[in-house]
Amino acid sequence: MRLIHILGYAGLLPFIGLTSLQLWPQLLAFSLPFTAFQSYSQIILAFMAGVLWPVFYRQSGLTLPVWVVSIALVGWFSSLLLPQHQLLVLAAAYIAVRLIELRQGSLLNYSPAYHRLRNQLTTVVVICHLLYWWSI
Repeated sequence: MRLIHILGYAGLLPFIGLTSLQLWPQLLAFSLPFTAFQSYSQIILAFMAGVLWPVFYRQSGLTLPVWVVSIALVGWFSSLLLPQHQLLVLAAAYIAVRLIELRQGSLLNYSPAYHRLRNQLTTVVVICHLLYWWSI
């Protein structure tokens, strides 16, 4: 379980780092493209949704997996929007994934420690998206 926590927190580093560089651009001699933050966010969102898909498909039939996969597609389609809107859509998608996890907790068998980890990770990711949105 310790490795899962380490990997979970390590996954926050690009969110925190890219948000920090957006808020304090003087830390670099060049500007990082918004695309770095947005594409990393889409990859992680698709991963989170993809991990849930087989669990929900085996245990709940067809409807719930369609919703989970749709969230990943919404994340991808957000790239067609203006950056400010992309950030808000992605933040909402992370919240949606977490709410689905909480609602379907009986299917997931998460330990209390993993629930805390997921809450912390989702909170930091959403805050990074909102800070980045605020900075644009």
